[in-house]
Amino acid sequence: MSRSWVRGDTGPVYPLTVRPARVVLAVVHSQASGDRLLDFLGPLVETDRRVQVVWTLAPGSQFESSGRAFMRRLDAAVLPWEEAASFDYALAVAANHGQLEQVRAPVLVLPHGTGFSRHPERGNGYGPEVARPVGGAVAGALAKYGRLAVSAIAIAHRDQRARLVAALPETAEIIHEVGDPCYDRALSARPERESFRRALGVGTDQRLVVVTSTWGPSGVLGRNLDLVDELVAGTPRGYVTALILHPGIWWGHGPRQVLGWLAGARRRGLRVLAPGSPWLGLLVAADSVVGDPGSVTAYATGLGASPLLAGGVSVIAPDSTPELLHRLAPHYRDDVPVWRQIEEAAERWRPEDAERVHARLTSAPGRSAELLRRLMYGMMRLPKPMGPARLDPLRCPEFVTDRPRWGRSDERRAA
Repeated sequence: MSRSWVRGDTGPVYPLTVRPARVVLAVVHSQASGDRLLDFLGPLVETDRRVQVVWTLAPGSQFESSGRAFMRRLDAAVLPWEEAASFDYALAVAANHGQLEQVRAPVLVLPHGTGFSRHPERGNGYGPEVARPVGGAVAGALAKYGRLAVSAIAIAHRDQRARLVAALPETAEIIHEVGDPCYDRALSARPERESFRRALGVGTDQRLVVVTSTWGPSGVLGRNLDLVDELVAGTPRGYVTALILHPGIWWGHGPRQVLGWLAGARRRGLRVLAPGSPWLGLLVAADSVVGDPGSVTAYATGLGASPLLAGGVSVIAPDSTPELLHRLAPHYRDDVPVWRQIEEAAERWRPEDAERVHARLTSAPGRSAELLRRLMYGMMRLPKPMGPARLDPLRCPEFVTDRPRWGRSDERRAA
């Protein structure tokens, strides 16, 4: 970035027009964490004329390439990490761990997805195996040089508190239950389900099956890339299939390569969600979901889609939302045609099972906007704005076309 920021009384200020009362730093580690920040920073903070939000990409994440792609289409004030770490801020917000001890501000961190619910993949090497911490290296990332790197930890469900405190007892006093803004946005869009289905090209007499894969060898694509081909090769009449891939897949392998692997399936009718596209509307519209027991599968299930699990069981943390889904949902079997399994899963899935998953995703449904705004403005020592706190409505998902555009897309509401 060629322009130079200066140090002001409230943080970094580019001396043009507006001098804000507070400056907030949004710390991005990956596309997934950046998307999670956009769920609430835009409607809750960026609309306040007293506040300037600046963004930065923290180095070192294994998904840093997806973070760079996110930053390219952000259209925000962006500081290089070295410059961002040299200023003081009223508040810093992140949705992932790593490098937060370098931030000169009270830091609020939110877990993205279903919270502390998976173990990291066990690494290669010759040394003996050790216990894998829940939610990745939480203790190692949050505690640095004899001090917690963050001032507040937001959780979606009160049940996540015990798991976090067990890993790092010093967090007990800084945990705040705020709900899940990502899931709340999807919940608020359920009355528009038919509008999203029409916008996605799903007819009234058709059923939408969403396939989703997280990154890594335990995800659907990592376990069985041929499953996508099997699915589209035998698609019954009256079904539409769509695929959602974790950004770590898109930017770890590169969109060109991923689409090369999916070329045959796309020719047979598979619709692939474009990298960087809004995705929650696809879950609102779905009738069934085939995926590993990660957050996308859990969200779709909580919203009413019947699940079929394929992969991911080796990394599930005990007593987590994915573990509940693992116990309730049927699992994919190699010896049975996949479409028979999808249809049997839809017949067997009960509304009370979906309600159990829904109840584990958030303990404050519909309240995340107000709870998060109250917490952030308290940390900034700034009176919160008047009026109700609201999150942005969902945007319509976009599928990959024959001439994909990987930059910022013109998002449109479901008609």
